[in-house]
Amino acid sequence: MTSSYRKAVIRKPNRQRSGVIAALDIGTSKIACLIAENDGSTGPVVKGIGQHASHGMRNGEVVDIEALSVAVGKTIEAAEGMAGFTIDRVCVSVSGGTQMSILRRHETEVASGEVTFRDIARIHRMDLDVKEAAGRVVLHRLPLQYILDGVKGIRDPLTMRGRKLGGDLSVITASEGTINNLTTVVERNHVMVERFASSCYVAGLSSLVEDEKDLGATVIEMGAGVTSLSIFMEGHLVYADAIPVGGQHVTSDVARAFSTPVDEAERIKSLHGSVLTAGGDSDHMITMPMIGENTNDTPQQVEIGYLGDIIRPRVEEIFELLMKRLEQSGFATAAGQRVILVGGASQLAGMTEYVSTIFGRSVRVGKPIGIIGMADATRGPAFSAAAGLLRYASVEQQLEPRRENDRGERSGMLNRITDWFNNHI
Repeated sequence: MTSSYRKAVIRKPNRQRSGVIAALDIGTSKIACLIAENDGSTGPVVKGIGQHASHGMRNGEVVDIEALSVAVGKTIEAAEGMAGFTIDRVCVSVSGGTQMSILRRHETEVASGEVTFRDIARIHRMDLDVKEAAGRVVLHRLPLQYILDGVKGIRDPLTMRGRKLGGDLSVITASEGTINNLTTVVERNHVMVERFASSCYVAGLSSLVEDEKDLGATVIEMGAGVTSLSIFMEGHLVYADAIPVGGQHVTSDVARAFSTPVDEAERIKSLHGSVLTAGGDSDHMITMPMIGENTNDTPQQVEIGYLGDIIRPRVEEIFELLMKRLEQSGFATAAGQRVILVGGASQLAGMTEYVSTIFGRSVRVGKPIGIIGMADATRGPAFSAAAGLLRYASVEQQLEPRRENDRGERSGMLNRITDWFNNHI
């Protein structure tokens, strides 16, 4: 099923957007806002960066609209202050929402015997007519290949002769409730959501080099509350999935095991934690304060290897769940020989070695690539999704939905499909 995509992905460049562009990455542990200007040729240049601790999110889902709205407002305000101007719309990432990746094929008769623009547009219009499952909304419609009279792997069928034209699309959907709640959070700060984007998709856009996209690569985004997986082949996303477990769960395990405050558990995990160490590996001791102790109490001393004994089982659980999802998807053998880790939790010591052993593939930690103006503090894997979101927002996405009213969304989408084919085919 997947092998036909290796020579099947459409490679039509999207037009650069000019003017002010804003990206808002709302995560479980942190919120990041990037504001950039684009002259339409060189790509986005970052002018403002805002970052704030996230409140009101759990496992990628909104659990406290008021708290999250305040945190989002402070993040946007900080970015606007640095940029020196305000924004009225923003592109927002989605990490939760129980995202699903679906492959859909549509077929139509070629009336004239020669494929025309109308025939191609009809394929994409047919996907707009698909009734999504109750409570689901489309985040992305990504064209993969065309099929003409059974011949697969066609990138551009225009003017080709045949009788029946088909098209494969990768469609990513998310929970309507999650999308509506995130919309409310952003709009409470007097900013409109221009469009939503899957966090694992945009993280891949910013961290993969072109050869990795072409030859096939798996991107694993390890956030605080969600770990997601996306597979790129021939330059485009072909599969995405996510599980509601992440780095915050590792921190909670450490806090519970040693009865230490959560903030202290996070600090100790970041400084001394490793996936590879085990009890008895080292006699080095670390100091951990206990919950509720006063200044006269003596903090507990813990052998550093026992910290690894607490961390490793949760990490093993995360990757066992991902491997199971990958095997069920049918893409396990088509995911390429490269794994790229992004997200804040990917920086845990020993993670690349451990993942390389689990997947049996080459593994590296990904960082934002090709975004001008990023500060040193935002060039790490924790900002891959935010940087990718800015890159995604900086080009016209004619085949993907915008946030509009129902009638406007329908007519606007058809207009954007028409514009896309007029400009690129």
